[in-house]
Amino acid sequence: MMHDGSRIEGIEMPAIFTQEEREALRRTMLDAGWRCLLERGYRATRVEDVAREAGIAPGTFYGFFKSKSEFVAEMVAENRRALMEELHDMTVRAKRSGGAPGRDELDAWMRAAWHSDRAIFRCVDDADFRKIRRALPGDVSMGPELAGGMLASVADAVRAAGGEPDAELAASLQRVCALTLLARDEFAPAALERTVDALIDATLDALYGRSGSCDEGVDGDE
Repeated sequence: MMHDGSRIEGIEMPAIFTQEEREALRRTMLDAGWRCLLERGYRATRVEDVAREAGIAPGTFYGFFKSKSEFVAEMVAENRRALMEELHDMTVRAKRSGGAPGRDELDAWMRAAWHSDRAIFRCVDDADFRKIRRALPGDVSMGPELAGGMLASVADAVRAAGGEPDAELAASLQRVCALTLLARDEFAPAALERTVDALIDATLDALYGRSGSCDEGVDGDE
C-alpha cells in the first residue's frame, strides 16, 4: 500500500483511509485546531502548527482541507451545528410537553456556549471573524448573535405559552455579547466574564420577563 509519510502518535498512516479513519483523523485535526487558536490566535496559527499538534504531516492536512481559512470555517461550522442541535432538541422536547424551554434550561445552554473555549469570538478579532464568516459552508448562517433563527423559535414558543418575549432585543443582546468578546482586550478578564453573564441575564429577561414569572407556564410542567 502507498504511504504519504503521515504519522499519528508515531504510526505511519496510509494515503487512503477508511471512512472511520478519515472521521477520526478529521476530529483529531479539529480538536488540535481549537487548541492552536486558543494559544496563538487566528493569524499566528499556521497549518504546520495544527499538523504538529495533531501528530500528522502537513500534506495530510491538505488532503482534508484546502486552506487554513477553510479549516477554521469548518471548526466554527461544526461547533455551530452542535449548538443549534442542542437548542432545537430543547425546543422540541418542550413543545411535546405543550410549552417552551424553561428559563433555567436556556440559561444553562447560553452560559455553556458563551463561556466555552470553543466560542470563536474568544479566539479571533472582528476582522478575522468576518473573514471566517465568508468562508462558512452554505448550510451555516451565522451573524454575530449566537442563535439567530433558533432564538426566534424560542421566543415564538414563549409567546405561544402566554409570555411576551422581545425577540429583537434578545437577538441584539446576543450580538452585543459577541462584539464584546471580539473586543475582549479592552476588558479586564474578570470584568469581561461578568459582562458576558450580565448580557445573558438581559437576554433571558427579554425572552421571559424580568421576574421569570412565565417559567411555570412555558416549561410544560403544569
